[in-house]
Amino acid sequence: MASKELINLVKKLSLDIKHAGETMLPYELNEEWTKNALIVPLLDGLGWDRSTEIIYEHSPEDIEGRLDLFLRCQPKIGIEVKALGINPPQNLDHEYIKKGLRQCKDRGASYFIWTNGDCWQFFSLDLTNAPIYQVILSGLVDEPEQADSIADNLHIIEKRSYTANPEIFHKAIIENWKMEALPIALDSLLKDRKHDLLLLMRQCLPSELEIEDEMIMEFLGTFKPYSLMTPQKHPKRQPKLSIDWEQLLIEPDYERIRRRFRSGYCRKLGEYLISEKYKPWSRSTTYTYVGIPKQPANERKKLGTVIQLFKGWQFIQETEGGSKYKRVDDGIPYLKKLLEEPASP
Repeated sequence: MASKELINLVKKLSLDIKHAGETMLPYELNEEWTKNALIVPLLDGLGWDRSTEIIYEHSPEDIEGRLDLFLRCQPKIGIEVKALGINPPQNLDHEYIKKGLRQCKDRGASYFIWTNGDCWQFFSLDLTNAPIYQVILSGLVDEPEQADSIADNLHIIEKRSYTANPEIFHKAIIENWKMEALPIALDSLLKDRKHDLLLLMRQCLPSELEIEDEMIMEFLGTFKPYSLMTPQKHPKRQPKLSIDWEQLLIEPDYERIRRRFRSGYCRKLGEYLISEKYKPWSRSTTYTYVGIPKQPANERKKLGTVIQLFKGWQFIQETEGGSKYKRVDDGIPYLKKLLEEPASP
């Protein structure tokens, strides 16, 4: 059973996530904020020392990209961090998951965690076909009584539990898989082996009763797959991207951000993204696309906030390898309007 301290921490972080979604702008909810405000505090509350056991990776050049964090333990746990507003992967074929599992394998890690601070997804490298096992903190906003259950689910990465029995991580995924696998198998039987099921059911039914096939199938259909019975919850605070972009264009609250997009280096980068000359570019050459001369290195420091602004509003994103930036094509019409239209009164 989870400690009272961990349960209270889960409640606090759930409220912090809700408050951030209501008061902070998307570009402010970047990876660094997410890491410092949500992820490291939770790992700290789970018993990991942030100064000696939560390791920030600096990968060699010959290894693809990097993972953000490792937990110093055996077996090793790799953690990929994304900004709070990034939607969680929904299947094992997602590039985030495939990349993270590859990187964990390269570094000899047995387990992988993907998280945006709110949604925590857990993977074992030995269970390649297991469905995504996740814990979502923000569900507590509507169901505070679930705090102890969520805290219990996080015990697989609690330092004391994990170091005493690392298999706890693997076994938790197996147990979650069982809960989904059995009813999903029944659902498959209902679709693919309907005739065989009807014969078996009729053998068990009293011969005196006249029960039609449709009634039998309707009854069997009440046994739903676990994933349909208890759908995974996702943060309600995150609107669709198109709504975000429309808010940026028209709502008075975003006037300050509109002015930033329309001036200086932000405008230069925006103009490059909507131009015919656009193509994905190396992260290290961003300065050339915003008009910074090669020599004044101090000016390049300003690019960090420019990139965070464009990434926060998802006008740009990193390529799969993480070495380049590319535009998000769906956002280009909004970016054009943003650069062309005068500021709202």
